Amino acid sequence: FSLVVFLCVTCAIYFVATGDSQSLGQAGTWMSLELFQDPKVPNSKEESFEDSKEESNLQPADGFTETPFMPKMANETLKAKLGNSAWHLFHTVLARYPDEPTVLEKTTLKLYIHLFAQVYPCGDCARHFSQLLKKYPVQVGSRKTAALWGCHIHNKVNERLEKPEYDCTKILEDYDCGCGADEKEQDDTLGDESAEHLRMITLDEIEGKQLGG
Repeated sequence: FSLVVFLCVTCAIYFVATGDSQSLGQAGTWMSLELFQDPKVPNSKEESFEDSKEESNLQPADGFTETPFMPKMANETLKAKLGNSAWHLFHTVLARYPDEPTVLEKTTLKLYIHLFAQVYPCGDCARHFSQLLKKYPVQVGSRKTAALWGCHIHNKVNERLEKPEYDCTKILEDYDCGCGADEKEQDDTLGDESAEHLRMITLDEIEGKQLGG
């Protein structure tokens, strides 16, 4: 009888360990975000990005919208002012992004851009931008790659609006906000710690400091 029980348990463990992934599904954490579809092969006029082989197929995680929900903005003057301000923020963020980002920093930037599109106040603009993100997924391998990708996307919008094309070779120069040398100086907002050290702080350490530890 003991032998029969042993064989039954062994078989049960085997079937659980080798179960059909198609019927049971494959496990994955919510952090494995898949926001956008694969990019098409770039043509001769388009930038080929160094991290184009990276996983950039991200679908919105549960709890986030997939389609921008703001209403259409009919006032062309306000739309233009909003666009100028938004593009300035957008390009400055990409120009200040780390040269060698961590995996979490890459994921954070991708999610930020996705959510930026979801809540952009000009709904019709946002829905068009969201379609561009599906066709040309966010590239986050490095500061240069992210900045060039952002310029590429901006030029796609310019093309649709029949505006002049921006020279992407100047994107980092135009949007570095004069901060280049400042990166090496002490930053009081970091609490006398380096940005690299703060990236490595665990949740317990942060909570300890918040509690006065």
